[in-house]
Amino acid sequence: MTLSIETATTDAGVVTVELAGEVDYATAPQIRETITNALEAGGATAIRVDVAKVTVLDSTGIGTIVVAYRIAREMGVALAVVNPNRFITRLFTVVGAEELLEEPTETFSGKERSAAG
Repeated sequence: MTLSIETATTDAGVVTVELAGEVDYATAPQIRETITNALEAGGATAIRVDVAKVTVLDSTGIGTIVVAYRIAREMGVALAVVNPNRFITRLFTVVGAEELLEEPTETFSGKERSAAG
């Protein structure tokens, strides 16, 4: 159960939280702490949670990101999940949290729709 978290902030206040590894019940508190710190530091205009390198994502991980999204929104900070693979996109869609995904996603591209039709 390992997770690596890297953060970077642009001059415009966009905070990127890059997750690599397993996002689950054991590592969710690290994500919560990282996003909380970014919000409490002030100056964040948006938070981008980059999941390109996530290998495992369970319901606790999704729930943690959803709660962070709601808190950030209440603070006037946009939060989006970026670079999801097809599996992660499907998970967020199935649980009704697709609004967190930055568009476009490969799962809903025209190429796949035409191939499925």
